Amino acid sequence: MMKDLRIRAAVPSDAPAVGAVLERCGLPTDDVFRVLEHFHVAILESRIIGCAAGEPFGQTVVIRSVAVLPEHRDRGVATHVVRAALMRARSNGLRRAVLLASSCPSYFARYGFTLVPASKLPQEVLSSSEFQRHTDTPPLCMWCELS
Repeated sequence: MMKDLRIRAAVPSDAPAVGAVLERCGLPTDDVFRVLEHFHVAILESRIIGCAAGEPFGQTVVIRSVAVLPEHRDRGVATHVVRAALMRARSNGLRRAVLLASSCPSYFARYGFTLVPASKLPQEVLSSSEFQRHTDTPPLCMWCELS
């Protein structure tokens, strides 16, 4: 882990910085304000360098918007924000985590995620705006049990 890296839940004033990280990483920013309460941020020297969100849908959390600025990658930052999102989901009593990814299945396999067909996802996830965003190119669907 990077010395002095801090992970915490996002607060409203983090929205512009979270949006900037997502934009720089090529991820959608259109609903940052709507889901900001579900984000965790990675802070280094008072600057947000990474983020991840865990948006709940029924008993399922959708892990999304995992991003780390390119100059800070491969140092464990993503690992910490993803773990924070999964920990929050477990503490809130959620039973499974779902990931809709266009890349990186091997990265998420280390957390216990496995590939599943979209038809196996809970209906509330299939109806979510995050899933609907991928109508042109179906995402890779992954999930894991939170126990």
